[in-house]
Amino acid sequence: MTDAFFGIHYDLHANAQDTELGRELTYDHLREALQKVRLDWIQCDCKGHPGYTSWPTRVGSTSPGVVNDALRIHRDVTRELGIRLGMHYSGVWDSRAVDLHPDWAVVNADGSRSPNSTCRLSPYVDELMIPQMRELIDTYDVDGFWVDGENWASTPCWCERCTTEFTRRTGTTAIPTAADQPHWDTWLAFHRDVFYEYVTHYTNAIHARKPDCLVCSNWLYTARQPDAITAPVDYISGDFDWAFGADRAAIEGRVMDARGLPWNLMAWGFTKTRGMGESPPWTMKPVIHLCQEVSEVLALGGAVMVYNTPQRTGWLTGWHQDILAAVSEFCHARKEACFQTQTVPQAAILNLASHYYAHNAPLFNYGTAVQPLEGALHVLLENHWSTDILTEDLAVQQISRYPLTVVPEQTRLTETMAAALKEYVQDGGKLVLSGNHLAREYGAWIGVEADGEPMPHTYLTARGEAVPVSGPWQPVRLTGAKMYACHLTQQDPARDMTDRPAVTVRHSGKGSVVALHGPVFRDYFLGHYPRLRWFIGDLLDNLGAERLVDLEAPPRLELVLRQKDGRLVVNLINRGAGEMLHQHQVIVEELPPVQDVVVRIRRDQAPQAVRLVPEGWEPAWAYANGVVTVSLPVVEVHTAIVVE
Repeated sequence: MTDAFFGIHYDLHANAQDTELGRELTYDHLREALQKVRLDWIQCDCKGHPGYTSWPTRVGSTSPGVVNDALRIHRDVTRELGIRLGMHYSGVWDSRAVDLHPDWAVVNADGSRSPNSTCRLSPYVDELMIPQMRELIDTYDVDGFWVDGENWASTPCWCERCTTEFTRRTGTTAIPTAADQPHWDTWLAFHRDVFYEYVTHYTNAIHARKPDCLVCSNWLYTARQPDAITAPVDYISGDFDWAFGADRAAIEGRVMDARGLPWNLMAWGFTKTRGMGESPPWTMKPVIHLCQEVSEVLALGGAVMVYNTPQRTGWLTGWHQDILAAVSEFCHARKEACFQTQTVPQAAILNLASHYYAHNAPLFNYGTAVQPLEGALHVLLENHWSTDILTEDLAVQQISRYPLTVVPEQTRLTETMAAALKEYVQDGGKLVLSGNHLAREYGAWIGVEADGEPMPHTYLTARGEAVPVSGPWQPVRLTGAKMYACHLTQQDPARDMTDRPAVTVRHSGKGSVVALHGPVFRDYFLGHYPRLRWFIGDLLDNLGAERLVDLEAPPRLELVLRQKDGRLVVNLINRGAGEMLHQHQVIVEELPPVQDVVVRIRRDQAPQAVRLVPEGWEPAWAYANGVVTVSLPVVEVHTAIVVE
């Protein structure tokens, strides 16, 4: 499945209350439904979070509602059609296993047991999970496993197995139960290590049984796990948010793409407002909505998967398949230009494990840890910077390729990362740092000293106007840097300017380091104030990091630069909406086109050809003074300009 491009994910999460699983699924019905859609693979249900299987297992608990073996029908039809078959299998989260084996459950700090999550050191993986996976391989010859309910369902465990093993590995007998106690970071790191060992264990067992059976742990090695890759998984994947999924695809697709493994992202085919169990119920997204979401994945070179639910009987709703077919057609029209492209390095944002794990929700959930990262991504994209996201292991090796690097409020830099950033600046890189911690931790390098207590907020000048930004802001004294922007006491730059630096710049070697001494990127994530976007965009332009492509278009048109077989691929994504989107309106029904777009590409010589994908025709373009200028009358959803 590593070369697969478009797939569908069907799951049911079979449970004890089911009564008709597979009753209406026939070979003819499944064949007809799948033939509507141009597919490389499907993933179907085998065991969801409740822990009951939807196939007649000899190991564990089959749902009492299984009427027909739907998995057998899926296997036979997919083999006939040349479609590969993956399994949706819930790993850490198995409520039935915990119910039958309370000793397998995660023990919370207060001594209570989780009703859903299994302990990584319990017999669960060897006595149930791996035997079931082997059974699926032996009985159905499945092609892969997409293991769900994994890192995001994992929490620390205070059972005797875990506390004993922690003491054995670390020598620490005092087991912390809260973040303010000694050894808390070590305790969490131990559980992260145990999680990687667990994934490695079942992955090796699958490969031993069937070497070409591909394994993925859902959301492993994504923004929520910014560690170097150690587990032997075959690809990376995740299912992004059911509402505003394009935002999740934008950040996670960039993290996945940099990792060097095949990857895909799953768009939920349906959506709702409010929480999962609340009103109103789920509804299918329109084609235009799904196409906008998957455009993020296409532009970044990944494979696309769409999540659709069959009826409990196994019946596949016909008009749902029609929507999936339309999305598949949209994707395939762009496959040749977009699939498995490589980045053109322009701007890099760092997502550092040392910061993330100090601020996230243990063990692997976002909490507030990625807010500055997402804010930085949004503001760069809206200022038309083609942007990548790098974990530390990749950044140390690769940031020299990027004219611009942003470190958004990332605390606890390792010595290795700090040294790499200093070398990057010395060699000519343009570096932007943010956060109120900078003066205290890196003052000598960035040329400032902390000067007083943090301020609760400030105002910054933005094109003759002003924008408020939340704190804390650290007042600083210049010791080698220059002031780029000052604090305002209020919102009138003509009268409220001070001599107190808010943003500083220091030239070092061939490069420069800019320090914004407050949480500007977190604030942009929370508010998306246009004046703050202006401020940051002007700062980046004044810094002098030269970009390959300039875009004359509104902020909602996203630029993604890629390359493939010696061709430059300029992706343009319309991230707008015709509706007023908010927490109770999450569906895009209408997407007004972006009009009169001008793209300027720096190039040493005139291109041999310029064409649009999927349109196939040559746009109006000219070459003069080392710049290719392309004029587009309209961008509907996603257009790629291929320059040869």
